[in-house]
Amino acid sequence: MPRDYYEILGVEKTADADTIKKAYRSLAKKYHPDVSTDPKEVAEAKFKEISEAYEVLSDPEKRKLYDQYGHEGVSQQFGQDGFQWSDFTRADDISDIFGDFFGGMFGGGRRSRSSPNQGESLVYDLEVTLKDVLNGKSENIDVPRSVQCSACNGTGGKGGKVNTCRTCGGQGQVQSVQRTPFGNMMSVRDCPDCRGRGKTFAEKCPDCRGSGRITKEAHISLNIPKGIEDGMRLRVTGEGNAGYNGGPSGDLFVNIHVRDDKVFQRDGSNLWTGITTSYPKLVLGGEEIVSTLEGEKVSLRIPAGTAVGTVLRISGKGLPRLNSTTRGDLLVRVSVDVPKKVSEEQKELLMKLDAAAGTKTSKKKSAFNKFKT
Repeated sequence: MPRDYYEILGVEKTADADTIKKAYRSLAKKYHPDVSTDPKEVAEAKFKEISEAYEVLSDPEKRKLYDQYGHEGVSQQFGQDGFQWSDFTRADDISDIFGDFFGGMFGGGRRSRSSPNQGESLVYDLEVTLKDVLNGKSENIDVPRSVQCSACNGTGGKGGKVNTCRTCGGQGQVQSVQRTPFGNMMSVRDCPDCRGRGKTFAEKCPDCRGSGRITKEAHISLNIPKGIEDGMRLRVTGEGNAGYNGGPSGDLFVNIHVRDDKVFQRDGSNLWTGITTSYPKLVLGGEEIVSTLEGEKVSLRIPAGTAVGTVLRISGKGLPRLNSTTRGDLLVRVSVDVPKKVSEEQKELLMKLDAAAGTKTSKKKSAFNKFKT
């Protein structure tokens, strides 16, 4: 007796379309014959089973019939010989699966590999520092990507020997008509014999196992511009996966992540930092030395009567604005240094200062109370 489709995909009967698709994609990545580590016969049988389950459960009408009548309700969907993996028409799901192996694929939809098609685009995450933002940087990165197999010139056939597919006439796609409870339905899908390539071969290329592409690391040089912001994306044209049948390569998209700094905090093109000073300097005024992001020592004047928490500004010592020669400012928040231990002399002076401050406060309160009455 055939296994339950929900059990095959490992989902509940109440699962929504997104959950079913996610479960299928996960299993397909594991059991597709071109990538599975299991024996070919085992992988093909497993992939056929999960593909049949997904073909039914991803189609609202077929799923309804299956939920009502079980396998009998959909058995005629697959003909006398049952489900064939070539019946599986969701090429966009298959292409998404292989795109995920290399960092993600942009675009989507089905494509015929018999004609030139652009390769998948890739995504790479790169972390930079605030100093890289300040000065700009040249960065070399290694990106795994698919390139045309040199052993077969991208044909997939051993020694590059291929023939035009007789089934599809080199078109890479075939039409079929299926009888359903709702009438005849025509569909266009990849040719089952050449898998959409339009070419067949007697023997697979041993280097690429018939795919026409192999994975290699590409060494790519990037220029990180001054003032780049966290979350920005750099595009490197033509550095994605190789195209199909002479088509152009995809692009590489580099996501920039700016690492947090221990001393400085970014606020657009401005930078924030802090200094601690003494109470007398807050009262009488004075100077403190502040280190900038580039390591320069700058003298900062503290005006007399500065309160704790006051923000002072050093112009032009922030970050450069993107595509501009101007820089933001360095904003310095002032705090006071409170000593944990004091000498007897310091203690006596502090007590006198506190007493004097208390006297002034009392006089102010008395004047206020007098005015009140």
